[in-house]
Amino acid sequence: MGLAVGFTCFALSMIWIRYEMSFDNFHKNAKHKYVIYKPRLGASAEFIRATPIPMANYLKEAFPEITNAASIVNNHGFTGNKITIEGIEFSVRIIEADSSFLRMFDVKILEGSKAFLIPGSNKIAVTMEKSRQLFGNENPIGKTVVNNWGSVFTVCAVITEMRKPSNYLYDFITPFSDIVDPFDDYNISSHQNWNFANANTIIELSPRTNIKAFQKKLYEHVINTANNKMFIRPLTQMRYTDSFVERDVKFQYVLIFALSGLLVILCALFNYFISFTSRLLIRQKELALHWVYGASWRSQLMMLSVEFLLTVSFAAVAGLMLTQLFYKRFLALSHIQMDLSGIIRETFLYLSGIILFSLLAFWMILSILRQQRLFQTIRLSYKKSLSKILMVVQLITSIGFAFCTIIIIKQIDFLRHSGELGFSFKNQGSIVISRNNGEIFENYLKQMPEITEIVNTEGRMRNLISRNGGRTGYRINSWDGKPADVEYISLEKMYVSPEYIDFYDFRLLKGSLLTKADSESLVLINESAARALGWYDPVGKQFDDKYTVKGVIKDIYNRAPTIQQLRPAFYTKETARGSIIATSILFKYNEGAWKSLKKKIEQLIKDDEYNNKIIYNSEEEYNTFLKSENALIRLLSFVSFICVLICISGFVSLILLSCEERRKEIAIRKINGATVGDILTIFAKEYFFLLFVGAAIAFTAGYFIMQRWLENYVIQTNIPAWIYLSIIFVFALVIVFCVGWQVYKSSVENPAEVIKK
Repeated sequence: MGLAVGFTCFALSMIWIRYEMSFDNFHKNAKHKYVIYKPRLGASAEFIRATPIPMANYLKEAFPEITNAASIVNNHGFTGNKITIEGIEFSVRIIEADSSFLRMFDVKILEGSKAFLIPGSNKIAVTMEKSRQLFGNENPIGKTVVNNWGSVFTVCAVITEMRKPSNYLYDFITPFSDIVDPFDDYNISSHQNWNFANANTIIELSPRTNIKAFQKKLYEHVINTANNKMFIRPLTQMRYTDSFVERDVKFQYVLIFALSGLLVILCALFNYFISFTSRLLIRQKELALHWVYGASWRSQLMMLSVEFLLTVSFAAVAGLMLTQLFYKRFLALSHIQMDLSGIIRETFLYLSGIILFSLLAFWMILSILRQQRLFQTIRLSYKKSLSKILMVVQLITSIGFAFCTIIIIKQIDFLRHSGELGFSFKNQGSIVISRNNGEIFENYLKQMPEITEIVNTEGRMRNLISRNGGRTGYRINSWDGKPADVEYISLEKMYVSPEYIDFYDFRLLKGSLLTKADSESLVLINESAARALGWYDPVGKQFDDKYTVKGVIKDIYNRAPTIQQLRPAFYTKETARGSIIATSILFKYNEGAWKSLKKKIEQLIKDDEYNNKIIYNSEEEYNTFLKSENALIRLLSFVSFICVLICISGFVSLILLSCEERRKEIAIRKINGATVGDILTIFAKEYFFLLFVGAAIAFTAGYFIMQRWLENYVIQTNIPAWIYLSIIFVFALVIVFCVGWQVYKSSVENPAEVIKK
């Protein structure tokens, strides 16, 4: 069963890994296509692929190595995730692109005109597959569709779809919009605006390009905007290297799970080899008789190999059954589109490779044992040494799994309950609705008994842990005590109000918090901003010739905990702006009241005219940051449990066979006056020594591995002594029970009868 579980974990993980690495590798010249990345404003170790739309044409003209370049605005899950046709709403995938996209990805127009490639036009193209789903056999040309923002488009073309899997799947292609950013001072449309970074820039390099030299050249290239220090990543690696790709389980965790499955297989095989070498001593007369009656080395090898293959084959069949049992959950978690027959077929290939490899290992062990003349005079000391080595390896694997799993669980619990995030989010929610109806909905919410507190925000204040949280980038060119060799620093700017600060319980460190009487020139900064500005006592200091620091608050960790987010930030008041069409209403509710409250709110806001009305639950939002970790905990907990079971069964098997072999020794010791306690002590010392050797190696390796893993988190738990002691205690208890029971059974036998036999 241990092999079956290991086979299933490993095979499914390998299917998942192969799927993740297959994204966009089907394109012509796929290995020469790269995505442009740049540092995120205000971040020291975070890179994003959001670039201005004009970037593609600019780079193609500036660098002769670039043979093709395209800008793509991917609206999945934002403005383009739904369209309305004749009053019926459909979920679709929409991208904005121009003719460069068609050239770069070999997209063909099957029917209609190229009008959808003209920026600002109201034309749209639909794929043949989606056209059949939405319009049946009717010709889609001339049909009208409405997007989330209420913009009306006319279908002017039918195009080919992107092969799967791809990072840029689409059902519709629209032209670049003429949307003007209301907060941009230049009043330029987004497809012409260098300050509006909402696109992905993909380039294709000449096959003869020296990638390292080009990367250096690109990084040092200066554009007359804030989009400097660019670098490239292969398009085919974007799926599993980009931290902003939304996924239920991080790619690194899939690799860990594949490794876990492989370790379970090795653990189970070690268990088998321990039992096998122990059984060989008991079977020495049988093997010698085979030899006497003419059996050759080859025939004995075949006999033992068949025994081994039967065990492994039964495990493989059980593994395939487990795969069939869990494949729907696997597909839901991985989002792979594959039928059961395809999964079984691929799983069988992986299992065949593992079985072949394990058979070769088995033959190698037999070859080693043959050189020790095991089939004629089996050496007990050699067998014992091999069994002990394999048992130590099992202990290292099992203890290591248990140790790492406990640390992961402790870290996730620490993130949720430590109070080190700089704000509180328990039993909090928010809704985003039209600004015109803000006061009306606020009054409705006040009448709901489940709600205990309400804050109606204005301007760009949002739920603190929603997708953007109301954050914007801001460059500071002057501040008190500015060093002469520093040109500027980047901070994050966030709009708050005194009610907002109280609602989220910001933690004040120095100075005082903002009040209603304060002007917009008084601001709060976080610890990171104080360090970045070089201020030991920041209160009263000024920056950018218009802001004065009133207080310093604790760093707020309101993003995914694996994103390096210790960014300098300042918090300022903002009065309502006429261009803001939406408002957020924050509220706190009673424990356990969320489900019923959400239904009431959904019923309440369904008639609001704002298209993107959203309901947030702060705890649920934060849990989405941890969904990869939660999935990893579930998977590793199961694998750890299986590993411990295999290890325990290995102990039981080894002790059982050892006692069987040493029955005469136990009998003679008993005749010479040894008590049951004496015999138990002799055996326990031997196995406790193995436990401490395995634990020492496992804890040392586990500590260094988990320290590196914890470094991915912005706040980290400690690794206390009780974890080591509890694991040792559990395994010691298992040893005492196993050794005690088996040795007791052997020691209470009549020694005369044992010696006679």
